[in-house]
Amino acid sequence: MDSGLNGLKSALSLTESEDAGVVIASSLWYSDSDSYDLYLVGRVLSSRAFHADALKSTLLLAFNPVRGMDLKPLEGNRFLLKFDHIVDRNRVLDGCPWSFEKNLLVLNSIAPNENPQEVNLDWAEFHVHVQGLPLSKMSKEMAAFIGNHLGRFIDVDMDSAGQVWGSHMRIRASVDVTKPLRRVLKLRTTLGDEQLLSFTYEKLPNFCYLCGCLGHLSKFCELRFSEDFIDPCDATPFGPWLRATNIPTGRNRNAAGNRVTPTPLFFTTQIPLQVCY
Repeated sequence: MDSGLNGLKSALSLTESEDAGVVIASSLWYSDSDSYDLYLVGRVLSSRAFHADALKSTLLLAFNPVRGMDLKPLEGNRFLLKFDHIVDRNRVLDGCPWSFEKNLLVLNSIAPNENPQEVNLDWAEFHVHVQGLPLSKMSKEMAAFIGNHLGRFIDVDMDSAGQVWGSHMRIRASVDVTKPLRRVLKLRTTLGDEQLLSFTYEKLPNFCYLCGCLGHLSKFCELRFSEDFIDPCDATPFGPWLRATNIPTGRNRNAAGNRVTPTPLFFTTQIPLQVCY
């Protein structure tokens, strides 16, 4: 049930007739009046309100739906998208992350009996480059292990033989946008060996170089209002080096549905020392 309705019920003293409610037929409540596969719920990850018409026109250009799309604004910087065909809807989801005025758009599907205002919009999908892993340790199993510590693992780029190799791993993972971006991950074995991995993110929109969170810039960060805050100037713990610059193209999928790299690509990405802070 909508949290706003729950809050209203707790704040008001309902009369006997209001609290009794009415019985509704299951055929009416559980009937699918429309295909919810055509809907997406989104949120502009910003403290600033957006203009619905501007957002709609921008998304129509960015998504380029073949069969059409409509948008309706909701509360709390949320919006509801309705596509005329599921192919357009799925293509938009596969293309995440998207941004509006350099702010992240968090998108999610909606269940038939789910309120759009209650859909969880705290997770966003990114392609993440994992650097620092020895070639002999690269595998889909290792990618899943790392991806699930980064967030929620979805997929990893492999060659046509189903192997993972190159100068880094390119994984697809869902990341919690309420937390700072993960810069590194230190792997420790039971034998005492350690390996430090670093992450860079493709299509990374605005984020804070002070706290590492998406949704605001460092000049608006709450850390600045702390009494003991010392401005680090250019020596911020996060920075533009978290953006992956070498983004491969020409992806396809194999018979198993996994993303495939037809020609293995090798990249060299220099990461400043700040990632070890």
